[in-house]
Amino acid sequence: MEGLALVGFVLGLFITLIIMKMPVAFSVGIGGVAYVIINDMTLGNIPAQLSGAIDSSILIAIPLYLIAGELMNASGVTTRLIDATQLVVGRVRGGMAHTNIASSLVFAGMSGSALADSAGIGKIMIPAMKERGYPAGFSAAVTAASATVGPVFPPSIPFIVYGSITGTSIGALFLAGVIPGVLLTLVLMGWTAVAVRRFTLREERVPLNFTTLIAVFRLGFFPALTPLLILSGIFLGFMTATEAGAIAVLYTVILGFFVYRSLSIKAFFESVQRAMLTSAATLILLGLASIMGWMITLERVADRLVDFLGPVASNFVLVMAVTVLAFLVVGMFMDVVAAMLVFVPVFLPLVQNLGMSSLQFGVVVTVVTLMGLLTPPVGVSLYVTADIAQTSVRRVSVAVLPFLIPIGLLLGLVIAFPVLTEWLPAQRF
Repeated sequence: MEGLALVGFVLGLFITLIIMKMPVAFSVGIGGVAYVIINDMTLGNIPAQLSGAIDSSILIAIPLYLIAGELMNASGVTTRLIDATQLVVGRVRGGMAHTNIASSLVFAGMSGSALADSAGIGKIMIPAMKERGYPAGFSAAVTAASATVGPVFPPSIPFIVYGSITGTSIGALFLAGVIPGVLLTLVLMGWTAVAVRRFTLREERVPLNFTTLIAVFRLGFFPALTPLLILSGIFLGFMTATEAGAIAVLYTVILGFFVYRSLSIKAFFESVQRAMLTSAATLILLGLASIMGWMITLERVADRLVDFLGPVASNFVLVMAVTVLAFLVVGMFMDVVAAMLVFVPVFLPLVQNLGMSSLQFGVVVTVVTLMGLLTPPVGVSLYVTADIAQTSVRRVSVAVLPFLIPIGLLLGLVIAFPVLTEWLPAQRF
């Protein structure tokens, strides 16, 4: 067995194991080991690939941003952020749902993780929305959908992984996600404004006056500085993305211990422990998936795909349609990190031949694979938010389907207009 037949067998084995509900990391690892054994290679290649994939200073940023997000939750900064946002957007009908979405944008500038966003925002917003008349399924669906803002707006853990795979500047990727992240927030809020009309809600509409503005400033000023510190430091060239993560952790520690005095030593260590467990899971997956990425490189899958597509390979619309569909299907079964590690090396050369930059493709892949968090059977965000809302995953799945439309609209804009992702990085890099 050789060539594409071997690649197809390994990917088929991997997908079969996932369908059998084996953890994604083990599934991708077994697939990679099967390739090495069938190809009669030395097993010493496996630890070499594992260590090479995670032996990068860039990846230090992953635990740093996760720690920052956990500390924001533990110190009550997330609650203050939500309260401030509620005062701003809570005046309109569906204010709680809009608060949920808008809070995700700012919280995204702290953690960089969709799951951290789902859990952190969801634990506060979902019960509050249910109390005010929102159906449990819709409350969970809004939270899951808005959590996709996290990995698009900087900092972003998928961007860090993508940059480590492709050699693209992490700082440039962070800046590339700013405009799409804001646009994604706006289209989700617009869609929600229409969706909430059918609900009978019990919401108090707070007037926006001078007293309210003072309250917004008091609650939200220091939390809102976190993403500003990160973005300004990267844009002005004072720090790298990894250094910005360290600054974010230091800043949240100062807020928790000295400004708000709401963070205990016990809560601090528990937050670090949770972040380390999540980081370890991500890095294990990254290392194991690198074996499959190595397989795809050795077997020249990208070149073979171009040959297979023939004349179609020069048609931008068709190639992008195939690429988006492939990542969408993959995202339904695989973690975002695993999907990137395995399939970005396949499709990146293809789209670059058509003039798409690595920056633009990074944002496109991130948005598409994030849609997988909202679709069964894997759909991790569905399970997280359904558990918080104390409802079934099926109800959340049905309620979240309409939200794929505005996310798909944002995806179309990013593909059609490269300026959305390339203008801001061009000002700095």
